[in-house]
Amino acid sequence: MITILKPAQTPRQSAPDIWMIGRVDQFAVLAAHLAQNNRLARWDSFWRHDGTGVICPAPRKVAPALTDIPGRHLIPDLLGKAARTLNLPAHNLYSDIPLSLLAASHLPRARILHGQGNYSLPAMRRAKKHGMITISDVTGQLAPIRQNQLADEYNAHGRTYREISSFLARRRVAEAHFADAVFAPSDTLIDGLLTCGIAPRKIFHIPFIAPLCQTLLETARPERCDTLIRLLYVGNISIAKGIPFLLDAWQSLHAAFHGRVSLTLIGPAQPCAKGMLQNLPSGCRWRGAVPRAEVAKQFLDTDIFVFPSLSEGSSLATMEAMAAGCAVVTTYDAGSPVIHQISGLIVPPRDPGAITDAVSALIQTPTMRQNIAQAARSQIRHALETGYGNRVELAYEQLLSRHG
Repeated sequence: MITILKPAQTPRQSAPDIWMIGRVDQFAVLAAHLAQNNRLARWDSFWRHDGTGVICPAPRKVAPALTDIPGRHLIPDLLGKAARTLNLPAHNLYSDIPLSLLAASHLPRARILHGQGNYSLPAMRRAKKHGMITISDVTGQLAPIRQNQLADEYNAHGRTYREISSFLARRRVAEAHFADAVFAPSDTLIDGLLTCGIAPRKIFHIPFIAPLCQTLLETARPERCDTLIRLLYVGNISIAKGIPFLLDAWQSLHAAFHGRVSLTLIGPAQPCAKGMLQNLPSGCRWRGAVPRAEVAKQFLDTDIFVFPSLSEGSSLATMEAMAAGCAVVTTYDAGSPVIHQISGLIVPPRDPGAITDAVSALIQTPTMRQNIAQAARSQIRHALETGYGNRVELAYEQLLSRHG
């Protein structure tokens, strides 16, 4: 039985008892919550800073209080950047393995080790020997599931799907099997975990929220004088994100609605998709990677957000679009919090016709489009009010009770 937490419950506060291992950008929200509640004993992560100092990589900025928490490591950051600059194969190895070794070299006084990514297995083994509860926080599909979801599609485009590092991919699977509990943010990811043989009793369904959502909820959508319906995609431009199907659907939409619609693509192009961008259909433009502030403006000025991904854990971009008041069209495999026909429309993956039909319905029925957009914004607002950190703490308490 998979554990679904009730947000009405209130977790108790305690002395510092949580050891976290994971990326800065994905774990910063939880770390801030735990530090505020005096529960964060240590957080092994890449370098993190408060906006001051000589070394200030933008993705590593956190709340000032978190710079005092032990466990921030600069060496993995520098090695990873060097590997990417030199275009070394399996470049993640040069950052992820050093971080996992540095994390395992320390054993803080804690009751729970909460690991995310593929950094935690050596530390988990030490922690379990010392009586700690171990958690694997799985934010994306494990390698066997991604292989099933993507291999045929890559083959259809004359390419072979490969993991960046098969070693790190195997480690993520091993962490999920070894841990006492596995946290998953979406139903689609839970399905993947069950397929990989993770015991249902170990799985906790804990949705998270994209950090940009709060800002988008607090910002009013601009008033527009034109009648143009704006479509938007935000994310990597790649086969895995369903871009070929979106472009196929766009040709049908553009032919049906002519100058009444536009499509903007935002995000870096992966090698597998660069050829698709050379001759984009009329009415579609690609802007590349843009600053987060500009992405927020685009969300707020968009009517329909389309995200036909073939494999995700839980799409942050979809949450941000919902918070901005967009009507969302996405797939079940995107792992979004969309409730079909209430806060968005869910279409089958690899189906440009279904994308066309869903977007056409939203264009032709303004009332439905507005109702879905309002429901999406309300859903994200409620999720923020209940709090991601509170949901995680509830799971901690259940695990502590379960393990005595």
